[in-house]
Amino acid sequence: MTKSNVSRASRAKIGGKSAVEPCACCGIAPDAQGRPFSVTFGLPDVYFQIEEELLDTWGDDPFLAIKNVGFFLRVLMPVNLTDGFSVNFGTWLEIHGEDFKKAWTNWNFPEYADLEIEGYVANAITPWGEFPHKLVRAVVRDVTQVPFLASCPDPLVTRILGDTWPHAEVLTSYSELLKPDPKLEG
Repeated sequence: MTKSNVSRASRAKIGGKSAVEPCACCGIAPDAQGRPFSVTFGLPDVYFQIEEELLDTWGDDPFLAIKNVGFFLRVLMPVNLTDGFSVNFGTWLEIHGEDFKKAWTNWNFPEYADLEIEGYVANAITPWGEFPHKLVRAVVRDVTQVPFLASCPDPLVTRILGDTWPHAEVLTSYSELLKPDPKLEG
């Protein structure tokens, strides 16, 4: 995980303070409304492996093409966690050029609701690290959001998407991102 490549979406505060006490083991409080945390990878990992003078890109979040490398689409990877926690990892999926064009063409139209894309997870995500080079299917669950990873024939990816993981095991490496901002606390 490249720390500079990871950020978090802001969460609403209730009364300027977290409405739920932080966990003793990781120091993170679950969202009072039960919403998932959002941990976002700014770019696919391969972006940082290319020398700057050779880097030629088109697009931005949620569509990115890297010349002579591939096409990438922003997706969400939902992970169920213990003790009232959950997280959506905003990661990138490396997809075929035709699927990139299809997603781009349908993005703001009713056809987007039926979009299904297959590709390869393009970020190493702690605690699992680099994902197996297996096709993962992404589907649209909500037309106001990017597609969600839904299934994969790989047993590890199937477990990540379907099992409930110990929250401390998954969130501890992101704890500084996820702790409440003391400047916003009352």
